[in-house]
Amino acid sequence: MSEEVRQARRSCIGGSDARIIMSGDQPAIERLWGEKRGDLAPEDLSDVLIVQMGNITEDLNLDWFELNHPDLIVTDEQTRPAYEAWPVAMSTLDGIVRKNACMTAQGVLEAKWMMPFNWSLEKAVEKYYAQCQHNMMVTGHKLCWLSIITGGGQYVVQKIEADEFWQAGLLDAERAFWDCVQTGKLPGNPVLDTPDLGPPVKKVDMTGNNQWADFAATLIETVEAAKKHDTAKEGIKKLVAKDVAEATGHDLRLYRNTKGSLLIEFPKAQKAAVKQARKAA
Repeated sequence: MSEEVRQARRSCIGGSDARIIMSGDQPAIERLWGEKRGDLAPEDLSDVLIVQMGNITEDLNLDWFELNHPDLIVTDEQTRPAYEAWPVAMSTLDGIVRKNACMTAQGVLEAKWMMPFNWSLEKAVEKYYAQCQHNMMVTGHKLCWLSIITGGGQYVVQKIEADEFWQAGLLDAERAFWDCVQTGKLPGNPVLDTPDLGPPVKKVDMTGNNQWADFAATLIETVEAAKKHDTAKEGIKKLVAKDVAEATGHDLRLYRNTKGSLLIEFPKAQKAAVKQARKAA
């Protein structure tokens, strides 16, 4: 990294800085604070293998993304946009994802190389969520592709949607950190929960849950009655012509609401029985 780039990074908060600020790692936050103030030299990562693997595999990552998404293309690599509302926030983009045919921008891409040991998509998203949200906030894009190659030869892509509420909290945390950089006050440790973006994977046995047992029994007992009820409700509505505002007969009243939808009013005795059953339950 050139001295010019080092000085430029001192004057802004980038995506990797956002990741550290929201990491919960107080020593790392304080080190970043010292670097931004000029009290500490930026950490030399030239002999850190995992960092260099990330640098070396970045072009491969982008090529692999395009290979696996033939309708998409990655452009604008290493461009450095600033956030219009607060130019201190900047990004060094791995790329902008565009539609191959029309070149319309679809979102940003974040390319990562990760060690395979104890690796999981959930941990990867949690680690880089702040960086992805920061880059979407800066660029105004609503989608980020987190493109990951692991040392175990695995390739995974996770789409992350922009979360404006989370970004608002992130921006507050970045502003507070930058205020500490300017004033010399030691920064705190902001906390924002990372949403669970992965599919549900747990399997549970609810056999010992009494409420589950009661609800299950009721559902099984009433399934045929429920089918008959739905069939009758649908059938009786079909008997009411479109120009009819209200239809009555055999203790039922069907009427249209302000939107024109048909509603069913049941007999008072039926309503009372339902209320009584709910109280008894």
